[in-house]
Amino acid sequence: MIRVLLLALLVVAGCSSGTPTAPADRLVLRLSAEEESRQPVEAVRGQVIELTVTSGKPVEVHVHGFDVRGDADAGKPAVLEFTADRTGTFDVEAHPDTLLARLIVR
Repeated sequence: MIRVLLLALLVVAGCSSGTPTAPADRLVLRLSAEEESRQPVEAVRGQVIELTVTSGKPVEVHVHGFDVRGDADAGKPAVLEFTADRTGTFDVEAHPDTLLARLIVR
């Protein structure tokens, strides 16, 4: 009887943990190329990320690990939208040398 109960618990636990969770709502980030930061920003794999970066001078905005980049200039922000389709830690930079955030996708 105990073996049957334990087996039933294992089956139920295995079924519930295999169900994927839906990604959270869209993650909206508004950053400035004039303000370097090492601030961690957390996202969930599959989540849509909308990134807006303002700058007083021409810069290229790039999210390492993802094929997304854009250009920002005075009065013209870079607006990038992508799906976080892989897990890990990724730098968000305004090239050539400003770290804007660390994106952590779980």
